[in-house]
Amino acid sequence: MSTLVHPRANGQAESNNKIMVNNIKKRIDKKKGRRTEELPFILWGDMTTSKVPTGQAPYSLVFGTEAVIPTEVVIPTARYFLQNQENNDRILLQDLDTIGKSRDLSKIHIAAHQQRITKAYN
Repeated sequence: MSTLVHPRANGQAESNNKIMVNNIKKRIDKKKGRRTEELPFILWGDMTTSKVPTGQAPYSLVFGTEAVIPTEVVIPTARYFLQNQENNDRILLQDLDTIGKSRDLSKIHIAAHQQRITKAYN
């Protein structure tokens, strides 16, 4: 029986978290002497990069839209430069309408990924 405090799991979440933390540690270790300045950029990069199991970035699954990276604000790209407030609001509303579909696709992607992993280990 599982509880809210200690849900049953197959250990996959813990394993993925360890991998993510180890990857972040490796990137931080490369930035010796500038760790505190680089940490926000490393974490932002991790949150906005698509992951293999879901096929999407964690940021887009939570907020329903792609993130604008800080570089696009400093050096505007076409995607950033051509946006205006009205257009942006319309797109955000569309993204909110489709976030459920996006999350459902991620669940399907996760199930397929789990089947591939199971097949590889069995």
